[in-house]
Amino acid sequence: MESRNGVTSKNILNITKPKESRTALVESNTPDAFRKLRQDYWTWHFDESLSDAVRLLLSTDLGWEAMPQLETPPVGEVISPLGYALAHKDKSVRDAALQTLDTTVHIPAGIACIGEARAPLEVDEFRVGVYPVTNSQYQRFVQDTGHVPPQDWTDGNYSVNRGDHPVVWVTCEDAEAYACYAGGRLLTFEEWQYAARGVDDRLFPWGYEIDKPRCNTAELGAGTTTPVIAFRDGVSPFGCYDMVGNVWEWTDTPYDDEGNFRVACGGGWYYNHDYSTCTSYDFFSNGYAEFVIGFRIAQ
Repeated sequence: MESRNGVTSKNILNITKPKESRTALVESNTPDAFRKLRQDYWTWHFDESLSDAVRLLLSTDLGWEAMPQLETPPVGEVISPLGYALAHKDKSVRDAALQTLDTTVHIPAGIACIGEARAPLEVDEFRVGVYPVTNSQYQRFVQDTGHVPPQDWTDGNYSVNRGDHPVVWVTCEDAEAYACYAGGRLLTFEEWQYAARGVDDRLFPWGYEIDKPRCNTAELGAGTTTPVIAFRDGVSPFGCYDMVGNVWEWTDTPYDDEGNFRVACGGGWYYNHDYSTCTSYDFFSNGYAEFVIGFRIAQ
């Protein structure tokens, strides 16, 4: 057992990098050193707006030396550095981690291939969350608005060190309330497919074949959600993580004429690759929630 920031974890990864190397790079405070730090440790999306947040996180002891370069992600009870950051006693560290998770990317207007029929459709430009909405982001919403927390939380709190896992047990109505709070909206079915597969008809965000674990599906064997940044090799052409696997994602598109059911995309950890592709979708009633449905937002 090991304790970090007052939180105990059952399993950690083997140390593969000396702490002194990271510390020396942090202290040198040069552009080259910052690039080296990101190359060696940072597996999340990066743009210049995140520079200060990333510097703070990389200068904080968050288990960076216990996270080797992996082709497969940490699963089960292995915690990512961002998970530790979100549970840190220092609010500035927690805020830096939240800023990382709040990042959006620009999706340009273009012609998308929609569905298994690959029907061409013109899609307007929009911005979309790099990651599905996580427990920590949803908790901020709950605390600020008094919204009812998901049923798998205890006393308004998610399980420790799972702040960078996607929130689940949220209805479509919950997701829309969060999106309104965050100044956004749910994606349409067409926008979701475009963000996941880009301008071609690829089956998965990374291409057409499964050559190694690139998303959290039943084949991985995690048996639960994984951190939203776990699959750097599975990002979409536009840089979105976790577009397939991990959790189904609510969309704004109704399945029925009355609008009582909404389309969800992408499959989840409970499903195999056959049901976790860029074209995978299901539908659920607006008030339905379960252990493998989450969402991301557009702006």
